[in-house]
Amino acid sequence: MKIKSIILPLVALTLSSCGNTPEDITIRAISPAGAPALAFYNQGDNDNFVTNSTPSNVLAEFQTNYYNAIIFDSINALKSIKNNDLDFKLAKIITGGNFYLVSIDKDEGQMPTSEDVVVSFGENLIPDLVYRELSEYWVIDNTPYYVPSVSEALGVLKTGKYSGQDVDFVFIAQPALNIAMNDQTATTYGKVKIVKNIRAEWEEMTGQTAIPQAGLFVRTSQYDLNPDAFIDYVDEMVERIDVAIDNPALAKEAMDAYGDIQAQAARFGFNSNIMLTTQSDGANGFGLVRGTESVDVNEFLETLDLEQFDDSYFLDS
Repeated sequence: MKIKSIILPLVALTLSSCGNTPEDITIRAISPAGAPALAFYNQGDNDNFVTNSTPSNVLAEFQTNYYNAIIFDSINALKSIKNNDLDFKLAKIITGGNFYLVSIDKDEGQMPTSEDVVVSFGENLIPDLVYRELSEYWVIDNTPYYVPSVSEALGVLKTGKYSGQDVDFVFIAQPALNIAMNDQTATTYGKVKIVKNIRAEWEEMTGQTAIPQAGLFVRTSQYDLNPDAFIDYVDEMVERIDVAIDNPALAKEAMDAYGDIQAQAARFGFNSNIMLTTQSDGANGFGLVRGTESVDVNEFLETLDLEQFDDSYFLDS
């Protein structure tokens, strides 16, 4: 099942052809703070767009009736929707892999050995499974130590320590990586080098252009009442994604108009300066997925020998 960039207009035409007047819908959205929030860079003053720094709080909202648009880790959300028979479908993949393997105080291009201390995050979750699959591809014989979250991996990268040990390599995501690399107070400042871009390596190994990371889910019953409202919502988000990739300086202007860098970090999980350095010169370090890109969720899951989902879990089926 491929997740397309924009919900197919045919769905809206079919639903609206019944002659009923679409119900007026207010789209209320919640997202984890961090990379996927960049797709909403000009929504800082929108009371109907909320971020939360604790991912489990966002996941819990799938089982309430308040939000009709939720941004979350696509695979974990799909599992929750299936296991709890929830009223949501996946409409659009927002981030397609912003993970990196980085070294601390190592030579350029040096890879981990069995003697090195490697720290990763989220044991047995999708990022970890991707890293371990790639480790076999790279022929790396090293078992990582784990921290629960990206924020804790950021702490490890800035201090260079894990449980009192010196750390050699860290598996981490953007924008946490650039936050660490630009923190002049960090113990590791000037010593961190990017070893592998995980999205690029995954494409080289599998031919898949993206990892289905964060996605936009919409409440199916609300979508059925006014599909055009949700189609427009996705279209506007896709336009913002393209701007954030092609002209991040414009995204920075919108974030700066919202507030100072402390307010930005509280709202989005990063500030406009970090965003600009991560996105500049076409780098797209946040790993945003363009509207013209397709991400085949089930092909990705099949590669990892994980459970797949039938078409009923995807909005454009």
